[in-house]
Order: sequence, then C-alpha cells, then structure tokens
Amino acid sequence: MKKSIVIILIFITNLTIAQQNSIRLQDCYESMLINYPLANQNVIYSQSSELTMKNIKATWLPNATLNAQATYQSDAINVDITAMGNSFGFEGEKDQYKATVDINQLIYDWGRIKSAKQLENVNLKVNQQNSQVEINKVKEQINKFYFATLILQKNEDLLKVMLKDLEAKEKSVESGVKNGVLLNSDLSAIKAEKLKVNQSISEIELQRLSAIDVLVEITGMEIPYDINFEVPEYSIEDSTGYSRPEHVLFSYQKEKLDLTSKVISKQNKPAIFSFAQLGYGKPGLNMVSDQFDSYYYVGVGFKWSFWDWNKTNREKQIISLNKDIISTQENIFNKQINIALKNEKSKIEIYENAVKSDQEIIKLREEVTESARSKLDNGVITSSDYITELSKETQAKISFETHKIQLIQSKVNYLYIKGEI
Repeated sequence: MKKSIVIILIFITNLTIAQQNSIRLQDCYESMLINYPLANQNVIYSQSSELTMKNIKATWLPNATLNAQATYQSDAINVDITAMGNSFGFEGEKDQYKATVDINQLIYDWGRIKSAKQLENVNLKVNQQNSQVEINKVKEQINKFYFATLILQKNEDLLKVMLKDLEAKEKSVESGVKNGVLLNSDLSAIKAEKLKVNQSISEIELQRLSAIDVLVEITGMEIPYDINFEVPEYSIEDSTGYSRPEHVLFSYQKEKLDLTSKVISKQNKPAIFSFAQLGYGKPGLNMVSDQFDSYYYVGVGFKWSFWDWNKTNREKQIISLNKDIISTQENIFNKQINIALKNEKSKIEIYENAVKSDQEIIKLREEVTESARSKLDNGVITSSDYITELSKETQAKISFETHKIQLIQSKVNYLYIKGEI
C-alpha cells in the first residue's frame, strides 16, 4: 500500500513538472523526500521496532521447556531394616528416566518490562531522527547543484544574446568590407569571436546538463534538459534559536541514555514468578518406586540479585559520562552553526553590495559599447576594439546575474543552517 502511494506521488510530481515546464527548488526538496533511499528507512525502523516490542511484551507470557534425560548411577538407595525378628527394606534403581515440561510465568518484575518498552520507543525515535538528519544533509547537495544550474543557465542566456549581437554586427562589417570602409581583419575578428562564444556556450551547456543529471539522481525526478529553473525568493529575519533535526536527535539520545540507566537500575530488582513441572519417568516423585509414573508440582518463586559488586553503579556512571559527551557534541555543533551563520551573513552583505555596483557598471558598459558600435560602423575603431567592449559589457551582466543568484543562494544556505528550510 505504502509503495503504491509513493509511486502515485512520484507520478504526480513528474506530471506537474512536465505541465508547468519549470521547476522550483521546493519541487526538488519534496521529490527527494519521496524518492531518496533514506526516506524508506524509517518504515524499516518502524517494522523492526514493532517486532522488538512484541518480543518484549512476550516476556509476560508463560514459557515452557521440554526436558528429557536417561541416567545410570553407580549406587542407589538401599534400605535394610531388621526389627522384631523381621527383615524388610527396599533398594532404589540405578537406571533412571524422566521427561518433563517446565512452565514459568512471571508475576511481578518491578517495572523491568515497562522500562524496556520505553527504551525501545525512544530507540525508534533515535534511529528515525538519524535518518532525518542524513536526509536533511541531502538538501545541501540540492542547493549546490540547483543554484549551479541557475547560474549556468543565466550565463548561457547572456552569451547567446552576445552571439546574436555579433551575428548582427558581422553583417554590417561584411558590408563595410565590401564598401572599403573596414578591413578584412575586422570581419575575421568578429568570426573568431563568434567561434569563441559558441565554444563557451557549448562548455556551459555541458556543465548545465551535468548538474541537471546530478539533480535527477538525487531527487528521482524526470527533469528535461530544456526546463526552466525558477529563481526562488527568500528573505531572512534576525531571530534566535534553531530548529535543526540534529538538536532533536541530541535530545532523543539523552532521553535514551536516561532510560538505559533506568533499565540497568531495574536489573537487580526482585522478581516474583510461578512455576510448574509436569513429568513422567522412573522413578516419579516416589524415589523408591521401580515403576514408570507421571507426576507434577507447582509453586511460587522469588528471585533477587541483591549484590553485583557495584557493577550497576559503574554502568550508570558510564551512561552519565556518555551524556556529557553528547552535551559536548551539541555545544560544538551549536558553535559550528553560529560560525556558519556569520559566514553566510557576511556573504549576503557582500553580494548585496556587489549587485548594487553591478547595476552601475552595466549602465556604464552599455554606454561604452554603444559608442564603440557607432565608431566601428564609421571605421574609427577596429572590430577587436568593439569586441573588447562588448565582452566587458557581457561579463558585467554575467557578474550581475551571478551575484543575484549567489545572494539568493546565501539566503537559502542561511535558512538551511538555521533549520528553517
């Protein structure tokens, strides 16, 4: 049933993407949560825990064992009594046989089974949260390749615009060469630059397709190569606290250690149980009988391991030290989070300033390129001079688009580090 639901969700996701001819970062996250192998691991953990829980509960059920043995002993009971002139006595059998069914039923265990069930419940939480931590790390890979694809897509678009500009200029330069206004070398420079731009477009195209292939592998989606990657919009707010899955895991790990300590404490507590034995053998309960006979006995038992040479206390001390280790790991993790957040915040500020200056640079570069275009038409400068200015303008636009995407990527990284995405 669950497998069928997963297949339906995958089909709906792929159908939606195909219809809208665009893909969002959130689509990648959602598809990964459905398709990534780790996503199914929680189901396996649940099934395993369910079986373990049944075994724990089975401790309350009576257990029965079948035993059988045949023995021969070197001596046996021999009684010979003489009284009032009369002799009487008996002699036991040296060969003995018996088969028994021994039944034990736990009556009271001072909370052992209850503690074991609580421990198994939190153990399931720890295992499933471990999966969540690992799945969350996959988002980092998605971010990396999604934004790499976006940048490559923008670069490719801008180079294609430049290529169209060169193609248009090539025609006017051909006309200039025919009219003797421009030299053949001017036309050759335009053609060479076209080849160079085409080469760059091909390289970027291959890099973009490679990044998409990685996303397909991670998310399990069918992503067409010509699909449009949407630029996400995110804003960040200064707020304290985190909601990372690692913090939940630390909490569960500490809870598991607390319950483990509780289970250890219960190990030496008394236990009350009932027992019964059904048997058949020679002799039966009558030790002087030489006949096969059936028998039984029932009773109530009490068991208490009241002395363990301080083993329990040492085990509890070890658990306490392990809790200290987890607390240290949590503090280290929080410090790493704070460092990463400060780093991303610094990047955000850098990219915001870069975007502002890029806009000014593009405006100035467009003016210079327009002037160079006019000068080339009039034969004042060579086509190489024009190509230089056009390349600088294109590069300025590429830097602008790259910085815009890097700014959004840093915001996404910031939200990811805080656990808000």
